[in-house]
Amino acid sequence: MRLNRLSSLLAPIRIRYLLLVALILGLIFFALAYMGIRSARQSLLKIMVDEGKALVESLTLSSNNAIQAGLLLESLADEKFADLAHVVDQRLHGITDSEIFRQFRDEHNLLSIDILDSNLTIVGSDRWASGFAPRYPPEVAAEIHDIQLMGGGYRSVTVYGDSLQPLIQYFVYAFAPEGDLVVMATEAAYLEQITRRIGIGYLIRRISDQAGIDYIILQSRDGIIFASQPVAPVLTIENDPFLGSLMETDTVGWRIHEFEGREVLEITKRFESVEYPPGVYRIGIDLDEYREISKGYNTQIITIAIVLFLLTLLLVAVVSINQNYFILDQSYRRMRSMTETIFDRFSGAVLAFDSEDKIIAVNKAFTELCDIDSSAIGRRVTDIAGKLPFELPAGVKPGERAIGLERNITTSSGEQKTVLLGVSSLPSGAGGGAVILIHDITDQKRLEEESRRRERLSEMGDMAAGVAHEIRNPLNAISIAAQRLKHEFEPTEEKNDYDHLAKNILDESARLNDILTRFLELTKTRAAEYEPIDLAEPIKKAIESVSDEASRHNVSIDYPTHDEIKIRGAVEKMQQVFINLLKNSIQAMPGGGNVIIAVNTTEDKTVEIMISDTGPGFPPEVLPKIFQPYFTTKADGSGLGLALAYKTVTDYGGRISAFNSPAAGAVIKITLPVV
Repeated sequence: MRLNRLSSLLAPIRIRYLLLVALILGLIFFALAYMGIRSARQSLLKIMVDEGKALVESLTLSSNNAIQAGLLLESLADEKFADLAHVVDQRLHGITDSEIFRQFRDEHNLLSIDILDSNLTIVGSDRWASGFAPRYPPEVAAEIHDIQLMGGGYRSVTVYGDSLQPLIQYFVYAFAPEGDLVVMATEAAYLEQITRRIGIGYLIRRISDQAGIDYIILQSRDGIIFASQPVAPVLTIENDPFLGSLMETDTVGWRIHEFEGREVLEITKRFESVEYPPGVYRIGIDLDEYREISKGYNTQIITIAIVLFLLTLLLVAVVSINQNYFILDQSYRRMRSMTETIFDRFSGAVLAFDSEDKIIAVNKAFTELCDIDSSAIGRRVTDIAGKLPFELPAGVKPGERAIGLERNITTSSGEQKTVLLGVSSLPSGAGGGAVILIHDITDQKRLEEESRRRERLSEMGDMAAGVAHEIRNPLNAISIAAQRLKHEFEPTEEKNDYDHLAKNILDESARLNDILTRFLELTKTRAAEYEPIDLAEPIKKAIESVSDEASRHNVSIDYPTHDEIKIRGAVEKMQQVFINLLKNSIQAMPGGGNVIIAVNTTEDKTVEIMISDTGPGFPPEVLPKIFQPYFTTKADGSGLGLALAYKTVTDYGGRISAFNSPAAGAVIKITLPVV
């Protein structure tokens, strides 16, 4: 019956019309295939460019870090030998017994040690004998002569011998214009090996070993500084307009460039450092894989176009409607299953609704972020708007997109997050509506804030010593004067007022000195490595320190017992962290309350310490600033307590954050690596 009806419907249609329709559809398919090929190539090239930009940015940052590490290594070596020269002057001055010199040489892993007078005559040496005269390499002898002309100081010289001789570093120290000189020699092969392994050349070679990278070149106006491999002569920066333009800006540039007879994708960025002249980094990325993938795209899209054209002819010929339906149905089911799998595994949260504002899809990430699952499908968006931790973006017109809408939200667990909202309209052919994409950028924002905070601390460190010195000198004078006024002078009238005034001066001087001490502590460099400690020790000591204050405010502190957990740090510093946090909680509850300290280990070998209270919590406008130095909401606060806590935790490789509990109260979360 169905075939008869279909035949009656198709009978009036002429074959030439069907062929014309098939031809038009074929042209449309191939036009779409052409546009799809272009779009695929552009998208693939953009991905490669973005990855190349990220690589060159990382390379420039790593290069600067490598240079700073090399300079620091050289400085530490010079400081070590300078200190050793003073030890020589104290212990060996005036001694001629070569056996004592040899003992000192072996004790400090030296190759040789000589003491020369101002006439460069041996007065003591591990190699000394009657008539012995040392013979130093020419470059060392030149430095000895130069240091005498300079009237004292020190020099460090590395002597490169042949393959049979070790790499030797000489250290020359003159104590005064007419004083003795100390000449020490030590093997420098290990130090040289470390310097090379952290240098730019080693970094470039390691990165260039990655698949797909043809070359990495660091080029200045004078020529090539480093190259990952021997390269043929290249154009100078002045003769290459592309490179010349990048020398005037700090942006990353790219081009399809012919290099040694074949095309590569070249990513270029300006590079400046304290050790090398300004130049550009050039990274050449192999395009063979890009061409292979593009070729595959071309084949697939053209194949799809041909298949669609053949399907059109097949439909025109009306072959097996039921079979075609079955095939299409199965293809649809597979595509739907694959789409749903990808949809649920997509890291960004997705909320889709139709033109009637009815929800048509939510993924797993959206459920975790907003605590709204698939049971909301079919309901209107306005019905769940009150449960969303953000306001719905204003509607977009068909074909428009709104991206980059940054929002600060509070999840159902009370955690503060920063998200990026993107809204795109759905085509009318798909029922209309819109899709909201939500990307969690909390970690990115945290890293940016940590970077800015460390930059500020670094700037503060540069001026900390000078400021403290300039303030402490007059402060000490004020304190001494106040003490003398209090103890050496006896007023005849208003003695109580006089004593009270002197006491206030001394108390405020001590308070200001304490602020300076904490200020200097805040600006110190990264903490040194310490032996593992039991986490419970600093927590218990901190609780003991604040117990009296907690009792006065009617605040109880609950710290359940737990298994021993080892962390790396200093007990005193971690104790001060917990004291600062507990005091803040106690002072936030003047009418009494509870403080709970919860400790839990995680699967990634870290421990989480949650300090929560039943106070009013943090005001929303305060949360982004609480770890900033000198920010405080207390009339008598210095604003350094939480800043010092943040610095100590991050110095020991941990993280610290603050948010409000959904129930009520403030929560401080500390994450530290477990030893």
